[in-house]
Amino acid sequence: MTIGTPPMPTRPLPDRSSVSAQRRATPGAMTSASGDADAHVLDAPERAEEGARRLVRALAYPVTRASGSWRAFAMMRFSCPTSASEATSRARKNAMSFGYCYVVVVMAVTAVLAVRRVVTAAALAGCYLGHHYVVRARRKPIEVGGKTVSVKVQSLTILVGTILVFWSFLTEVIARGCIAGGVFALAHATMRVPEAKTDEDESGEIPLLRDFAHAYHESGLGSYVPPAVSAAVRGVFARK
Repeated sequence: MTIGTPPMPTRPLPDRSSVSAQRRATPGAMTSASGDADAHVLDAPERAEEGARRLVRALAYPVTRASGSWRAFAMMRFSCPTSASEATSRARKNAMSFGYCYVVVVMAVTAVLAVRRVVTAAALAGCYLGHHYVVRARRKPIEVGGKTVSVKVQSLTILVGTILVFWSFLTEVIARGCIAGGVFALAHATMRVPEAKTDEDESGEIPLLRDFAHAYHESGLGSYVPPAVSAAVRGVFARK
């Protein structure tokens, strides 16, 4: 007589598609057993390839914003301001209308200076993509020598390393381009006589500075500096 093993109780397997949908709907609940480190990965707001798109958008955005202002930018009447208050008023009104034109001028001068160092510029862009991957895509602490290195420390390490490695490029190309383009922008803004109506923004804000303050907030730089610095930035670029 052969004694067989009793049949094991069975239960229906969950539908795989429903499990996947549940994971997508509640990522935080599905990561409770795997710890905070996995939660950072699953809750990452961006993919790694989004870094290249961010870089392209950052370079193309000023060109797009300035596209409708070049005709008025070129049709200008120059005169020397008679006082400091007049120069300040002109600069503010012209910055309202042509702020992004000035940015494009700075970008163009910098691009001309960088033509002979294309490889270095490409390497610098690669550092940006690496920083994006660490901060916005992976967002996971790492273990180095038995110590946990946070995402913030990793980000600062990449930033400092990039500045040290590319210091020559940053000073000889980018800094010179910004200075040369900035001098032209300052001269144009103070010497150009603005039209009384078309150059006045209804809100009283300078769009370029407003967008810069927004970009500063979105970049997360406020978490790396003291609160007083972020407050100062908001104060400088707030509506006056």
